[in-house]
Amino acid sequence: MRPARFFAIISACYLSFIAIYYVEQRDYLFYTSNVRTAPQDLGLQNVAEMELATPDGQRLVAWYAPPAKGEPTVFYLHGNAGALVHRANRIRLYRGQGYGVFMLAYRGFSGSTGRPTEINIIADALMAYDTLSGFTPQDSKIVVYGESLGTGVAVQVAAKRRPDGVVLESPFSSAVDVGAYLYPYLPVHWLLKDRFESINYIQDVKAPLLVLHGGQDRIVPPKLGRKLFAAAPGPKVGYFIEEATHYTLYEHGAFEKVKTFFDGFAVGRGQPGTLSVSCGAACRSAGD
Repeated sequence: MRPARFFAIISACYLSFIAIYYVEQRDYLFYTSNVRTAPQDLGLQNVAEMELATPDGQRLVAWYAPPAKGEPTVFYLHGNAGALVHRANRIRLYRGQGYGVFMLAYRGFSGSTGRPTEINIIADALMAYDTLSGFTPQDSKIVVYGESLGTGVAVQVAAKRRPDGVVLESPFSSAVDVGAYLYPYLPVHWLLKDRFESINYIQDVKAPLLVLHGGQDRIVPPKLGRKLFAAAPGPKVGYFIEEATHYTLYEHGAFEKVKTFFDGFAVGRGQPGTLSVSCGAACRSAGD
């Protein structure tokens, strides 16, 4: 085979691969899971399932647990895979301290309808934040918590609203930077539709910021978390835990850092699990 023909075949194959990635890229970015489990089935006490209606006719599932008196409420934005059921232990941890929790399921996750894109996820998260603000007790401060891909959502929500605090777990400067790291053989900069350019929004985040990142993270390299942390205006504190991976931060002391941060927003101490769920008409019970 002549060299010119060989390179023409290789080029055609590469271009076909790029075209496939471009068309299917959201399947690489969002690992949706339609598993819907009621919090009561997991033994989560005093946690209500909610459904929120979006302006374009979709239905979003969320779990809500009220805070003990004076404790903060965590507005939790999950990563790009799994379902709410896979974050049940997080809720148990937070509830054990008396914190309120509002955990939103993106479109295509945990029974939420629709397909996820950056534009609609951000719009949904802003709507959910506003809904939460409407029924959160006046003595409970709201802390936005982003996990992995959720940090890209959390930064934009915090930039466009005014939460009392922000936690970013395994954050990145942009989804483009993550894609370039994971797929160095692709021109991700030119292909990516959902870019989550956190580096462009972090300057507008005025709330106190906590950043957590694992030094052994092979999915979102810590250098991208450091880049975002350096650009944040502060007040801020960052913990880059050398022995932790993308999935093991809480196994290496991260929760203690989170607890210290959350406790800084408490204005009193109550007993977790003693309040009745109160979130207005948005709340629904399993089976309703």
